[in-house]
Amino acid sequence: MHGIVTVLAEPHHGWVEALWRELKQRYGVGRPEATSVPHFSYHVAAEYDMVRLKAVLAETAVTTPPFTVRTTGIGIFPGELPVLYIPVARSPQLQALHTALWPRLQAVAQGSLDYYAPQNWFPHITLGHNDITPDQLGPIVTWLNGQSLAWDVQVTNLTLLHDTGGRHVALHRTELT
Repeated sequence: MHGIVTVLAEPHHGWVEALWRELKQRYGVGRPEATSVPHFSYHVAAEYDMVRLKAVLAETAVTTPPFTVRTTGIGIFPGELPVLYIPVARSPQLQALHTALWPRLQAVAQGSLDYYAPQNWFPHITLGHNDITPDQLGPIVTWLNGQSLAWDVQVTNLTLLHDTGGRHVALHRTELT
Protein backbone atom coordinates (compact mmCIF):
# COMPACT_ATOMS: atom_id res chain seq x y z
CA MET A 1 0.00 0.00 0.00
CA HIS A 2 0.96 3.61 -0.54
CA GLY A 3 -0.18 6.65 1.40
CA ILE A 4 -0.06 10.41 1.15
CA VAL A 5 0.80 11.64 4.63
CA THR A 6 2.36 14.36 6.69
CA VAL A 7 5.47 13.04 8.43
CA LEU A 8 5.76 14.60 11.86
CA ALA A 9 8.63 16.99 12.50
CA GLU A 10 10.62 17.13 15.70
CA PRO A 11 9.93 17.12 18.56
CA HIS A 12 6.69 15.22 17.82
CA HIS A 13 8.44 12.65 15.63
CA GLY A 14 10.65 11.69 18.57
CA TRP A 15 7.78 11.77 21.04
CA VAL A 16 5.79 9.25 18.99
CA GLU A 17 8.84 7.01 18.64
CA ALA A 18 9.32 7.19 22.44
CA LEU A 19 5.68 6.19 22.98
CA TRP A 20 6.15 3.24 20.60
CA ARG A 21 9.23 2.11 22.51
CA GLU A 22 7.42 2.39 25.86
CA LEU A 23 4.40 0.46 24.57
CA LYS A 24 6.72 -2.28 23.34
CA GLN A 25 8.71 -2.34 26.58
CA ARG A 26 5.78 -2.11 29.03
CA TYR A 27 3.13 -4.14 27.20
CA GLY A 28 4.89 -6.00 24.39
CA VAL A 29 2.74 -4.28 21.76
CA GLY A 30 3.22 -1.75 19.01
CA ARG A 31 5.38 -1.63 15.97
CA PRO A 32 9.07 -1.06 16.55
CA GLU A 33 9.90 2.50 15.57
CA ALA A 34 12.26 1.29 12.84
CA THR A 35 9.36 -0.12 10.79
CA SER A 36 7.10 2.90 10.86
CA VAL A 37 7.30 6.64 10.40
CA PRO A 38 5.34 8.95 12.75
CA HIS A 39 2.67 10.49 10.52
CA PHE A 40 -0.98 11.06 9.81
CA SER A 41 -2.60 10.16 6.49
CA TYR A 42 -4.75 11.91 3.89
CA HIS A 43 -5.14 9.18 1.28
CA VAL A 44 -4.15 5.52 0.94
CA ALA A 45 -4.18 3.46 -2.24
CA ALA A 46 -2.68 0.34 -3.76
CA GLU A 47 -1.04 2.30 -6.58
CA TYR A 48 -0.49 5.85 -7.83
CA ASP A 49 0.52 7.17 -11.22
CA MET A 50 3.82 8.54 -9.93
CA VAL A 51 4.32 11.27 -12.54
CA ARG A 52 0.84 12.68 -12.04
CA LEU A 53 1.05 12.22 -8.25
CA LYS A 54 4.25 14.24 -7.97
CA ALA A 55 2.61 17.03 -9.98
CA VAL A 56 -0.41 17.05 -7.65
CA LEU A 57 1.82 17.21 -4.58
CA ALA A 58 4.01 19.98 -6.04
CA GLU A 59 1.00 22.07 -7.10
CA THR A 60 -0.62 21.64 -3.68
CA ALA A 61 2.58 22.48 -1.83
CA VAL A 62 3.08 25.83 -3.55
CA THR A 63 -0.47 26.91 -2.69
CA THR A 64 -0.47 25.64 0.90
CA PRO A 65 1.64 27.38 3.52
CA PRO A 66 2.75 25.38 6.57
CA PHE A 67 0.21 25.44 9.40
CA THR A 68 -0.37 24.00 12.86
CA VAL A 69 -2.83 21.32 13.98
CA ARG A 70 -3.71 20.28 17.51
CA THR A 71 -3.68 16.79 18.97
CA THR A 72 -5.13 15.68 22.24
CA GLY A 73 -6.39 12.59 23.97
CA ILE A 74 -6.49 8.94 23.07
CA GLY A 75 -8.68 7.24 20.51
CA ILE A 76 -9.59 3.64 19.83
CA PHE A 77 -10.83 2.12 16.60
CA PRO A 78 -12.62 -0.96 18.01
CA GLY A 79 -12.28 -4.46 16.65
CA GLU A 80 -10.84 -7.86 17.36
CA LEU A 81 -7.44 -6.14 17.39
CA PRO A 82 -8.16 -2.51 18.35
CA VAL A 83 -6.15 0.41 17.00
CA LEU A 84 -4.88 3.00 19.49
CA TYR A 85 -4.20 6.51 18.24
CA ILE A 86 -3.81 10.18 19.05
CA PRO A 87 -6.62 12.19 17.38
CA VAL A 88 -5.65 15.14 15.18
CA ALA A 89 -8.25 17.93 15.33
CA ARG A 90 -9.72 18.97 11.98
CA SER A 91 -8.73 22.62 11.84
CA PRO A 92 -10.07 24.75 8.96
CA GLN A 93 -6.64 24.59 7.27
CA LEU A 94 -6.37 20.81 7.64
CA GLN A 95 -9.91 20.31 6.37
CA ALA A 96 -9.24 22.59 3.39
CA LEU A 97 -6.05 20.71 2.52
CA HIS A 98 -7.75 17.32 2.68
CA THR A 99 -10.78 18.53 0.73
CA ALA A 100 -8.52 19.91 -2.02
CA LEU A 101 -6.26 16.83 -2.11
CA TRP A 102 -8.83 14.05 -2.08
CA PRO A 103 -10.34 14.37 -5.59
CA ARG A 104 -6.95 15.08 -7.15
CA LEU A 105 -5.42 12.03 -5.47
CA GLN A 106 -8.38 9.88 -6.46
CA ALA A 107 -7.74 10.83 -10.09
CA VAL A 108 -4.17 9.45 -9.95
CA ALA A 109 -4.83 6.42 -7.72
CA GLN A 110 -5.98 2.84 -8.09
CA GLY A 111 -7.42 0.84 -5.21
CA SER A 112 -8.08 3.71 -2.78
CA LEU A 113 -9.25 2.98 0.74
CA ASP A 114 -12.64 4.60 1.29
CA TYR A 115 -12.14 5.32 4.99
CA TYR A 116 -9.87 8.23 4.01
CA ALA A 117 -12.65 9.81 1.90
CA PRO A 118 -13.73 13.24 3.21
CA GLN A 119 -16.97 11.97 4.75
CA ASN A 120 -15.13 9.15 6.58
CA TRP A 121 -11.72 10.67 7.28
CA PHE A 122 -10.59 10.80 10.89
CA PRO A 123 -7.03 12.15 11.02
CA HIS A 124 -4.91 10.39 13.62
CA ILE A 125 -1.41 9.34 14.65
CA THR A 126 -1.34 5.58 15.16
CA LEU A 127 0.21 4.34 18.38
CA GLY A 128 -0.56 0.64 18.07
CA HIS A 129 -2.42 -1.81 15.88
CA ASN A 130 -2.55 -5.46 14.81
CA ASP A 131 -1.21 -6.78 18.11
CA ILE A 132 -3.27 -5.15 20.87
CA THR A 133 -6.03 -7.29 22.35
CA PRO A 134 -9.16 -5.93 24.04
CA ASP A 135 -7.84 -7.26 27.38
CA GLN A 136 -4.74 -5.07 27.09
CA LEU A 137 -6.68 -1.87 26.39
CA GLY A 138 -7.43 -0.95 30.01
CA PRO A 139 -3.84 -0.95 31.27
CA ILE A 140 -2.50 0.68 28.10
CA VAL A 141 -5.13 3.43 28.07
CA THR A 142 -4.52 4.06 31.78
CA TRP A 143 -0.81 4.51 31.09
CA LEU A 144 -1.41 6.68 28.00
CA ASN A 145 -3.82 8.83 30.01
CA GLY A 146 -0.84 9.91 32.11
CA GLN A 147 1.16 11.04 29.06
CA SER A 148 1.12 14.53 27.61
CA LEU A 149 -0.62 14.15 24.26
CA ALA A 150 -1.88 17.72 23.74
CA TRP A 151 0.49 18.93 21.05
CA ASP A 152 0.67 21.72 18.48
CA VAL A 153 2.01 19.89 15.43
CA GLN A 154 3.47 21.66 12.41
CA VAL A 155 2.17 20.48 9.02
CA THR A 156 5.12 21.13 6.73
CA ASN A 157 5.12 18.35 4.14
CA LEU A 158 3.22 15.96 1.93
CA THR A 159 5.02 12.64 1.75
CA LEU A 160 4.40 9.48 -0.24
CA LEU A 161 4.97 6.50 2.04
CA HIS A 162 5.11 2.93 0.85
CA ASP A 163 4.16 0.25 3.36
CA THR A 164 6.08 -2.83 2.33
CA GLY A 165 4.35 -4.91 5.00
CA GLY A 166 7.48 -4.72 7.11
CA ARG A 167 8.41 -1.07 7.08
CA HIS A 168 7.30 2.32 5.82
CA VAL A 169 9.59 3.85 3.22
CA ALA A 170 9.36 7.49 2.13
CA LEU A 171 9.40 7.51 -1.68
CA HIS A 172 8.80 11.22 -2.27
CA ARG A 173 8.49 14.30 -0.06
CA THR A 174 7.25 17.77 -0.94
CA GLU A 175 7.64 20.67 1.48
CA LEU A 176 4.74 23.09 1.89
CA THR A 177 5.66 26.64 0.94
